[in-house]
Amino acid sequence: MVSILKYKKTSFKSMRLSSQPELPGLIPMQSLSLTYPDLLFIIIIRGEKMRVKYNIDTALVCQIGDPMGHSCSAFVQNTLYEIANLNAVCLTMEVKKGDLSKFVDAARILNMKGIILTMPHKGDIIPYLDVCEESSRAFKCVNFVKIENGKLHGIGLDGAGLALALQYEGVKIKDSNVLILGAGAVAGIIAAALCERGAKQVIVTNRTVEKARFIADTVKNLYKVETECGPLDEDYLGKAAPRADIVVQCTSLGMAGHDVQYESLDFIKALSKDAVVADVLYPTSKVLETAQGRGLKTVNGMGMMLHQQFPMMEFMFGVKLPGSALDAAYEALELAIVMRNRRFKALNKK
Repeated sequence: MVSILKYKKTSFKSMRLSSQPELPGLIPMQSLSLTYPDLLFIIIIRGEKMRVKYNIDTALVCQIGDPMGHSCSAFVQNTLYEIANLNAVCLTMEVKKGDLSKFVDAARILNMKGIILTMPHKGDIIPYLDVCEESSRAFKCVNFVKIENGKLHGIGLDGAGLALALQYEGVKIKDSNVLILGAGAVAGIIAAALCERGAKQVIVTNRTVEKARFIADTVKNLYKVETECGPLDEDYLGKAAPRADIVVQCTSLGMAGHDVQYESLDFIKALSKDAVVADVLYPTSKVLETAQGRGLKTVNGMGMMLHQQFPMMEFMFGVKLPGSALDAAYEALELAIVMRNRRFKALNKK
Protein backbone atom coordinates (compact mmCIF):
# COMPACT_ATOMS: atom_id res chain seq x y z
CA MET A 1 0.00 0.00 0.00
CA VAL A 2 1.32 3.44 -0.92
CA SER A 3 0.58 6.43 1.28
CA ILE A 4 1.58 10.03 0.71
CA LEU A 5 2.62 12.41 3.51
CA LYS A 6 2.66 16.18 2.90
CA TYR A 7 4.62 18.46 5.16
CA LYS A 8 6.52 21.75 5.31
CA LYS A 9 10.08 22.52 6.34
CA THR A 10 10.56 20.28 9.37
CA SER A 11 12.04 16.95 10.44
CA PHE A 12 10.49 13.55 10.93
CA LYS A 13 11.22 13.78 14.67
CA SER A 14 8.77 16.67 15.01
CA MET A 15 5.99 15.02 12.94
CA ARG A 16 3.06 13.38 14.68
CA LEU A 17 2.72 9.96 13.09
CA SER A 18 0.46 7.13 14.18
CA SER A 19 3.32 4.79 13.35
CA GLN A 20 6.98 5.13 12.43
CA PRO A 21 7.45 2.85 9.40
CA GLU A 22 10.79 2.48 7.70
CA LEU A 23 11.56 2.81 4.03
CA PRO A 24 12.43 -0.74 2.91
CA GLY A 25 16.20 -1.17 2.79
CA LEU A 26 16.82 2.40 3.88
CA ILE A 27 17.44 4.21 7.18
CA PRO A 28 14.66 4.70 9.76
CA MET A 29 12.41 7.69 9.13
CA GLN A 30 13.13 9.07 12.61
CA SER A 31 16.74 9.87 11.63
CA LEU A 32 15.80 11.85 8.50
CA SER A 33 15.77 15.63 8.51
CA LEU A 34 14.62 17.57 5.43
CA THR A 35 14.93 21.32 5.07
CA TYR A 36 13.49 22.04 1.64
CA PRO A 37 11.37 25.20 1.79
CA ASP A 38 8.56 23.90 -0.37
CA LEU A 39 5.99 21.19 0.25
CA LEU A 40 7.48 17.74 -0.09
CA PHE A 41 5.79 14.50 -0.95
CA ILE A 42 7.18 11.30 0.52
CA ILE A 43 5.97 7.99 -0.87
CA ILE A 44 6.23 5.25 1.71
CA ILE A 45 6.06 1.66 0.57
CA ARG A 46 4.53 -0.42 3.34
CA GLY A 47 5.18 -4.10 2.79
CA GLU A 48 3.82 -4.28 -0.77
CA LYS A 49 5.55 -3.88 -4.09
CA MET A 50 4.71 -1.03 -6.42
CA ARG A 51 2.44 -2.40 -9.14
CA VAL A 52 3.70 -0.13 -11.93
CA LYS A 53 7.47 0.01 -11.79
CA TYR A 54 7.91 2.35 -14.78
CA ASN A 55 10.86 0.27 -15.95
CA ILE A 56 11.80 -1.65 -19.08
CA ASP A 57 9.41 -4.44 -18.04
CA THR A 58 6.35 -2.19 -17.75
CA ALA A 59 3.81 -3.40 -20.33
CA LEU A 60 2.40 -0.60 -22.47
CA VAL A 61 -1.10 -0.92 -23.92
CA CYS A 62 -2.53 1.87 -26.08
CA GLN A 63 -6.15 2.50 -26.92
CA ILE A 64 -6.47 4.18 -30.29
CA GLY A 65 -9.25 5.63 -32.43
CA ASP A 66 -10.64 8.92 -33.71
CA PRO A 67 -12.25 10.76 -32.04
CA MET A 68 -11.20 9.69 -28.54
CA GLY A 69 -12.49 12.49 -26.32
CA HIS A 70 -15.52 10.36 -25.38
CA SER A 71 -13.54 7.25 -24.39
CA CYS A 72 -13.34 5.97 -20.81
CA SER A 73 -11.72 2.62 -21.53
CA ALA A 74 -8.15 3.39 -20.43
CA PHE A 75 -9.28 4.33 -16.92
CA VAL A 76 -11.11 1.00 -16.61
CA GLN A 77 -8.15 -0.90 -18.05
CA ASN A 78 -5.79 0.52 -15.47
CA THR A 79 -8.22 -0.35 -12.69
CA LEU A 80 -8.23 -3.98 -13.82
CA TYR A 81 -4.44 -4.01 -14.06
CA GLU A 82 -4.44 -2.82 -10.45
CA ILE A 83 -6.71 -5.69 -9.40
CA ALA A 84 -4.49 -8.19 -11.23
CA ASN A 85 -1.32 -6.55 -9.82
CA LEU A 86 0.14 -6.14 -13.31
CA ASN A 87 3.16 -4.01 -14.11
CA ALA A 88 1.23 -2.44 -16.98
CA VAL A 89 -0.18 0.90 -18.11
CA CYS A 90 -2.91 1.75 -20.64
CA LEU A 91 -2.91 5.12 -22.44
CA THR A 92 -5.42 6.71 -24.82
CA MET A 93 -4.19 8.12 -28.13
CA GLU A 94 -5.96 9.65 -31.11
CA VAL A 95 -4.83 8.05 -34.36
CA LYS A 96 -6.41 9.34 -37.56
CA LYS A 97 -7.73 7.04 -40.24
CA GLY A 98 -4.89 6.45 -42.66
CA ASP A 99 -2.20 6.63 -39.97
CA LEU A 100 -2.72 3.11 -38.64
CA SER A 101 0.26 1.61 -40.46
CA LYS A 102 2.57 4.17 -38.84
CA PHE A 103 1.16 3.32 -35.42
CA VAL A 104 1.60 -0.42 -35.97
CA ASP A 105 5.24 0.17 -36.88
CA ALA A 106 5.66 2.27 -33.75
CA ALA A 107 4.00 -0.41 -31.60
CA ARG A 108 6.50 -2.99 -32.78
CA ILE A 109 9.47 -0.66 -32.32
CA LEU A 110 8.32 0.29 -28.81
CA ASN A 111 7.65 -3.37 -27.95
CA MET A 112 4.12 -2.59 -26.81
CA LYS A 113 2.14 -5.31 -25.08
CA GLY A 114 -1.05 -4.61 -26.96
CA ILE A 115 -3.46 -2.30 -28.74
CA ILE A 116 -7.12 -1.59 -28.01
CA LEU A 117 -8.99 -0.39 -31.08
CA THR A 118 -12.17 1.57 -31.57
CA MET A 119 -13.63 3.41 -34.58
CA PRO A 120 -12.37 3.74 -37.28
CA HIS A 121 -9.66 1.07 -36.91
CA LYS A 122 -11.48 -2.16 -36.00
CA GLY A 123 -11.57 -3.37 -39.59
CA ASP A 124 -8.51 -1.53 -40.89
CA ILE A 125 -6.20 -3.40 -38.47
CA ILE A 126 -6.84 -6.83 -40.01
CA PRO A 127 -4.29 -6.65 -42.89
CA TYR A 128 -1.57 -5.96 -40.31
CA LEU A 129 -2.38 -9.01 -38.16
CA ASP A 130 -0.31 -12.19 -38.20
CA VAL A 131 -3.10 -14.15 -36.46
CA CYS A 132 -6.81 -13.29 -36.31
CA GLU A 133 -9.81 -15.07 -34.76
CA GLU A 134 -12.11 -16.38 -37.53
CA SER A 135 -15.38 -14.51 -36.89
CA SER A 136 -13.48 -11.31 -36.09
CA ARG A 137 -11.85 -11.53 -39.51
CA ALA A 138 -15.14 -12.37 -41.24
CA PHE A 139 -16.86 -9.28 -39.84
CA LYS A 140 -13.77 -7.08 -39.92
CA CYS A 141 -14.11 -6.29 -36.23
CA VAL A 142 -11.01 -6.55 -34.05
CA ASN A 143 -10.78 -4.49 -30.89
CA PHE A 144 -7.91 -6.20 -29.04
CA VAL A 145 -4.44 -6.97 -30.34
CA LYS A 146 -1.64 -8.55 -28.34
CA ILE A 147 1.94 -8.37 -29.56
CA GLU A 148 4.17 -11.38 -28.94
CA ASN A 149 7.67 -11.63 -30.38
CA GLY A 150 6.79 -8.90 -32.86
CA LYS A 151 3.69 -10.73 -34.15
CA LEU A 152 0.20 -9.25 -33.88
CA HIS A 153 -2.66 -11.47 -32.67
CA GLY A 154 -6.16 -9.98 -33.00
CA ILE A 155 -9.62 -10.76 -31.68
CA GLY A 156 -12.98 -8.99 -31.49
CA LEU A 157 -14.70 -9.23 -28.10
CA ASP A 158 -17.51 -6.69 -28.43
CA GLY A 159 -19.97 -9.44 -29.31
CA ALA A 160 -18.96 -11.62 -26.39
CA GLY A 161 -19.15 -8.58 -24.10
CA LEU A 162 -22.69 -7.68 -25.16
CA ALA A 163 -23.90 -11.29 -24.97
CA LEU A 164 -22.41 -11.68 -21.48
CA ALA A 165 -24.01 -8.39 -20.41
CA LEU A 166 -27.44 -9.52 -21.65
CA GLN A 167 -27.10 -12.86 -19.88
CA TYR A 168 -25.97 -11.11 -16.71
CA GLU A 169 -29.21 -9.10 -16.82
CA GLY A 170 -31.25 -12.29 -17.20
CA VAL A 171 -32.05 -11.87 -20.90
CA LYS A 172 -32.80 -15.09 -22.77
CA ILE A 173 -30.82 -15.26 -26.00
CA LYS A 174 -31.67 -18.81 -27.09
CA ASP A 175 -34.49 -18.91 -29.69
CA SER A 176 -34.71 -15.11 -29.78
CA ASN A 177 -35.35 -12.83 -32.74
CA VAL A 178 -32.70 -10.11 -32.94
CA LEU A 179 -32.99 -6.72 -34.65
CA ILE A 180 -29.63 -5.06 -35.35
CA LEU A 181 -29.55 -1.31 -36.02
CA GLY A 182 -26.52 -0.46 -38.14
CA ALA A 183 -23.96 -2.53 -40.02
CA GLY A 184 -20.67 -1.11 -38.88
CA ALA A 185 -17.68 -2.99 -37.54
CA VAL A 186 -19.36 -4.02 -34.31
CA ALA A 187 -22.74 -5.15 -35.68
CA GLY A 188 -21.53 -8.36 -37.33
CA ILE A 189 -19.52 -9.58 -34.36
CA ILE A 190 -22.50 -8.93 -32.06
CA ALA A 191 -24.82 -10.83 -34.39
CA ALA A 192 -22.32 -13.71 -34.45
CA ALA A 193 -22.03 -13.85 -30.65
CA LEU A 194 -25.81 -13.91 -30.25
CA CYS A 195 -26.12 -16.67 -32.86
CA GLU A 196 -23.44 -18.68 -31.06
CA ARG A 197 -25.68 -18.50 -27.99
CA GLY A 198 -28.77 -19.73 -29.85
CA ALA A 199 -30.50 -16.72 -31.44
CA LYS A 200 -33.05 -17.97 -33.99
CA GLN A 201 -33.38 -15.02 -36.36
CA VAL A 202 -31.32 -11.91 -37.14
CA ILE A 203 -32.64 -8.83 -38.95
CA VAL A 204 -29.94 -6.33 -39.93
CA THR A 205 -30.78 -2.75 -40.92
CA ASN A 206 -28.52 -0.03 -42.25
CA ARG A 207 -28.65 3.15 -44.30
CA THR A 208 -26.52 1.32 -46.88
CA VAL A 209 -28.46 -1.91 -47.37
CA GLU A 210 -25.55 -3.70 -49.08
CA LYS A 211 -23.58 -3.60 -45.81
CA ALA A 212 -26.56 -5.01 -43.93
CA ARG A 213 -26.89 -7.77 -46.51
CA PHE A 214 -23.24 -8.77 -46.05
CA ILE A 215 -23.75 -9.31 -42.31
CA ALA A 216 -27.05 -11.13 -42.82
CA ASP A 217 -25.58 -13.47 -45.46
CA THR A 218 -22.42 -14.17 -43.43
CA VAL A 219 -24.38 -14.96 -40.26
CA LYS A 220 -26.71 -17.22 -42.24
CA ASN A 221 -23.79 -19.16 -43.74
CA LEU A 222 -21.87 -19.48 -40.47
CA TYR A 223 -24.72 -20.30 -38.08
CA LYS A 224 -27.56 -21.56 -40.30
CA VAL A 225 -30.10 -19.11 -38.88
CA GLU A 226 -32.89 -17.13 -40.50
CA THR A 227 -31.81 -13.65 -41.60
CA GLU A 228 -33.25 -10.55 -43.21
CA CYS A 229 -31.87 -7.16 -44.12
CA GLY A 230 -33.32 -3.79 -44.98
CA PRO A 231 -32.92 -0.02 -44.80
CA LEU A 232 -32.52 1.83 -41.52
CA ASP A 233 -35.66 3.89 -42.05
CA GLU A 234 -38.94 4.43 -40.26
CA ASP A 235 -41.02 2.22 -42.55
CA TYR A 236 -38.81 -0.88 -42.44
CA LEU A 237 -38.07 -0.57 -38.72
CA GLY A 238 -41.78 -0.24 -38.00
CA LYS A 239 -42.39 -3.57 -39.73
CA ALA A 240 -39.42 -5.38 -38.16
CA ALA A 241 -39.87 -4.16 -34.58
CA PRO A 242 -42.97 -6.23 -33.62
CA ARG A 243 -41.01 -9.45 -34.27
CA ALA A 244 -37.95 -8.48 -32.23
CA ASP A 245 -37.15 -9.93 -28.81
CA ILE A 246 -33.79 -8.17 -28.63
CA VAL A 247 -32.86 -4.87 -30.31
CA VAL A 248 -29.20 -3.88 -30.50
CA GLN A 249 -28.31 -0.30 -31.49
CA CYS A 250 -24.88 -0.45 -33.18
CA THR A 251 -24.54 2.94 -34.87
CA SER A 252 -22.71 6.06 -33.64
CA LEU A 253 -25.99 8.02 -33.67
CA GLY A 254 -26.34 9.74 -30.33
CA MET A 255 -22.74 9.17 -29.26
CA ALA A 256 -21.20 11.78 -26.95
CA GLY A 257 -19.56 14.45 -29.06
CA HIS A 258 -21.81 13.74 -32.09
CA ASP A 259 -24.92 15.77 -32.89
CA VAL A 260 -26.54 13.39 -35.42
CA GLN A 261 -29.61 11.47 -34.18
CA TYR A 262 -32.20 9.08 -35.63
CA GLU A 263 -34.82 10.83 -37.73
CA SER A 264 -37.55 8.88 -35.92
CA LEU A 265 -37.73 6.44 -33.01
CA ASP A 266 -41.39 5.57 -33.50
CA PHE A 267 -40.43 1.93 -34.16
CA ILE A 268 -39.78 1.53 -30.43
CA LYS A 269 -43.53 1.96 -29.88
CA ALA A 270 -44.05 -1.17 -31.99
CA LEU A 271 -41.83 -3.39 -29.81
CA SER A 272 -43.51 -5.93 -27.54
CA LYS A 273 -43.60 -5.18 -23.80
CA ASP A 274 -41.11 -8.00 -23.19
CA ALA A 275 -38.55 -6.77 -25.72
CA VAL A 276 -35.06 -5.81 -24.55
CA VAL A 277 -33.19 -2.84 -26.05
CA ALA A 278 -29.38 -2.76 -25.92
CA ASP A 279 -27.01 -0.08 -27.13
CA VAL A 280 -23.26 -0.12 -27.74
CA LEU A 281 -23.16 3.50 -26.51
CA TYR A 282 -22.91 4.51 -22.86
CA PRO A 283 -24.06 5.71 -20.44
CA THR A 284 -27.27 6.46 -22.35
CA SER A 285 -28.68 7.38 -25.77
CA LYS A 286 -31.94 8.57 -27.30
CA VAL A 287 -32.78 4.95 -28.21
CA LEU A 288 -32.33 3.78 -24.62
CA GLU A 289 -34.18 6.76 -23.15
CA THR A 290 -37.12 6.19 -25.49
CA ALA A 291 -37.22 2.48 -24.64
CA GLN A 292 -37.05 3.24 -20.92
CA GLY A 293 -39.95 5.65 -21.38
CA ARG A 294 -41.97 2.68 -22.55
CA GLY A 295 -40.91 0.63 -19.54
CA LEU A 296 -38.73 -1.75 -21.56
CA LYS A 297 -35.63 -3.41 -20.14
CA THR A 298 -32.47 -1.76 -21.45
CA VAL A 299 -28.76 -2.57 -21.42
CA ASN A 300 -26.28 0.17 -22.28
CA GLY A 301 -22.78 -0.10 -23.67
CA MET A 302 -21.25 -0.11 -20.20
CA GLY A 303 -22.25 -3.74 -19.84
CA MET A 304 -20.72 -4.68 -23.19
CA MET A 305 -17.51 -2.83 -22.42
CA LEU A 306 -17.09 -4.18 -18.90
CA HIS A 307 -18.05 -7.81 -19.46
CA GLN A 308 -15.62 -8.19 -22.35
CA GLN A 309 -12.78 -7.21 -20.04
CA PHE A 310 -12.82 -10.70 -18.53
CA PRO A 311 -12.00 -12.56 -21.78
CA MET A 312 -9.72 -9.64 -22.72
CA MET A 313 -7.54 -10.09 -19.62
CA GLU A 314 -7.17 -13.79 -20.41
CA PHE A 315 -6.34 -13.03 -24.04
CA MET A 316 -3.89 -10.21 -23.39
CA PHE A 317 -2.24 -11.24 -20.10
CA GLY A 318 -3.32 -14.81 -19.37
CA VAL A 319 -5.07 -13.56 -16.20
CA LYS A 320 -8.47 -14.79 -15.04
CA LEU A 321 -10.19 -12.06 -13.03
CA PRO A 322 -12.50 -12.88 -10.11
CA GLY A 323 -16.18 -12.10 -10.54
CA SER A 324 -15.86 -9.39 -7.89
CA ALA A 325 -13.75 -7.38 -10.35
CA LEU A 326 -16.96 -6.44 -12.20
CA ASP A 327 -18.09 -4.13 -9.39
CA ALA A 328 -14.71 -2.39 -9.32
CA ALA A 329 -14.81 -1.99 -13.10
CA TYR A 330 -18.32 -0.47 -12.94
CA GLU A 331 -17.18 2.02 -10.32
CA ALA A 332 -14.14 2.93 -12.42
CA LEU A 333 -16.27 3.47 -15.52
CA GLU A 334 -18.77 5.64 -13.63
CA LEU A 335 -15.92 7.78 -12.32
CA ALA A 336 -14.38 7.98 -15.79
CA ILE A 337 -17.72 9.16 -17.22
CA VAL A 338 -17.88 11.95 -14.62
CA MET A 339 -14.36 13.06 -15.54
CA ARG A 340 -15.22 12.89 -19.25
CA ASN A 341 -18.34 15.01 -18.79
CA ARG A 342 -16.41 17.59 -16.77
CA ARG A 343 -13.87 17.75 -19.57
CA PHE A 344 -16.62 18.32 -22.17
CA LYS A 345 -18.13 21.01 -19.96
CA ALA A 346 -14.79 22.78 -19.62
CA LEU A 347 -14.18 22.62 -23.37
CA ASN A 348 -17.61 24.07 -24.12
CA LYS A 349 -16.81 27.09 -21.94
CA LYS A 350 -13.82 28.02 -24.10
